[in-house]
Amino acid sequence: MIKNIVFDIGKVLVRFDWEDYLASFQFPEKETTAIAKAMFLSSNWNLVDEGRLSYEEIEQIFVDSCPAYADDIRLVFAHFGDCITRFPYTRHWISSLKQQGYQVYYLSNYGDFTCQYTRKDLDFCDLMDGGVMSYEVKCLKPDPVIYQSLFEKYHLKPEECVFIDDNAANIDAAKKLGMKTILFQDYFQAQKQLNVLCNK
Repeated sequence: MIKNIVFDIGKVLVRFDWEDYLASFQFPEKETTAIAKAMFLSSNWNLVDEGRLSYEEIEQIFVDSCPAYADDIRLVFAHFGDCITRFPYTRHWISSLKQQGYQVYYLSNYGDFTCQYTRKDLDFCDLMDGGVMSYEVKCLKPDPVIYQSLFEKYHLKPEECVFIDDNAANIDAAKKLGMKTILFQDYFQAQKQLNVLCNK
């Protein structure tokens, strides 16, 4: 029996449009490509969500990887919260699930200063029953530890949970732990699959 719906946040409940954000600076194409590789496309971006380093330390790592554009990297990083905006359907989706009697949680790779910068777009979290962000446990999906931290914090049984995420590796990890899963493509696809899983 499904009792709990667990959402990823990025690209599921909020947009993460770093490409459009970076393009808005109108840097030359060569510079835009270099900054993208140094920041958003780099494995170092995980450091933002992991929560082990300060803003200043991460900024310096980005700068060191592309010193030719140091000032512009600092500018881009200073306002990167502008990448993130809440989807129009998000609050309604959560409210609807709550009205149907489900507990609703989030489990997201999300950094502490990202959270601070995007607080207004995370207003839906107040509608939810709780959740875990990666910076709180210094651990990223798909590591099983972050899933276990959610189960333990809220006394959840994996087999009573549906996990919705846009990342296949995160979905596979959840399956191995016993959760029902939906690989998110868009709201209508995910809602349709959720209705099937919940026998509606």
